[in-house]
Amino acid sequence: MDYHQQFHRTAIERGIPEDEVSKFAEFLRFAIWTSERPNGVPVGRSGGLPRLPVGMEWPSSEYGPLPFVASFDCAALPGVDGLALPADGSLLLFLHHEWAHDTYSVADEQKFARVVYIPAGTDTATAEEPDHDEDMFCDMTLDFVGREYDLFATVNAELPSWFEDDDEASQSDDQEHLALNLAHRKELCALARELWPERNGADIYLGGYSAGIGELATANMYTTPETRMAEDILEAREKAGELVVPPDEWSLRLEEEALRVMREWVPLAQFVPDDVYQARFLIRHDDLAAGRFDKALSFTAFTE
Repeated sequence: MDYHQQFHRTAIERGIPEDEVSKFAEFLRFAIWTSERPNGVPVGRSGGLPRLPVGMEWPSSEYGPLPFVASFDCAALPGVDGLALPADGSLLLFLHHEWAHDTYSVADEQKFARVVYIPAGTDTATAEEPDHDEDMFCDMTLDFVGREYDLFATVNAELPSWFEDDDEASQSDDQEHLALNLAHRKELCALARELWPERNGADIYLGGYSAGIGELATANMYTTPETRMAEDILEAREKAGELVVPPDEWSLRLEEEALRVMREWVPLAQFVPDDVYQARFLIRHDDLAAGRFDKALSFTAFTE
């Protein structure tokens, strides 16, 4: 289903100018929310033991095997614009969130996170639980092999957090890049919620927008992997002498660069491995379309 077309058609029918609808639609994303709430056929499984290609070793790090998070049947997942998942095969997620976070380095964190794609038709077998320390987590309530259950999918509309900010006083004329100057922004937000009502969350989110951790990167944007990448890019360009950003323009430049990064990258999967961590795998759109899942990056955040 073309969800953007459905939104565009309905907004035009309600008399909203087409130029506003088109601009708003640039920020409207659709995500696959998965949980154990039954809805049609299962699209994956959370926890338990994974099915790995025959002869493949369990993904591991220098400290030990990586906990298995979930697997998805790509053929069963609904299709959404902006998330070019494979048409078939299986996608598996592995992450030790505590080890990943404790590196305090995006580069080093990748040793403790893995995305595995298994093409359709590959001979697989249920893996045996590997040898590991009895206490794998600081949170003693977590087991290495998590509770196993089916995942079901729904498609949900997602908007950037700044779109639904009701504080008109915080909006100024220099925020056109965020589309905050749209006359019918509130009506368009309401329409998106009418067509795709908000649900009670999910266990694992595929696509959509990256979850923030409550910290502000600018007055309009929460800190996300994209704002962190944007900040690193701007700082590197300044250090190389390619760019000079006046202090009073830093927030604007950061937002503009973050928007560029957000167009280049997409959240592949996001979930909460325990109450105080946020796990996020991001991948470039071109790497996703080409099936280069080894290029996905993990960004694990501590939320307290």
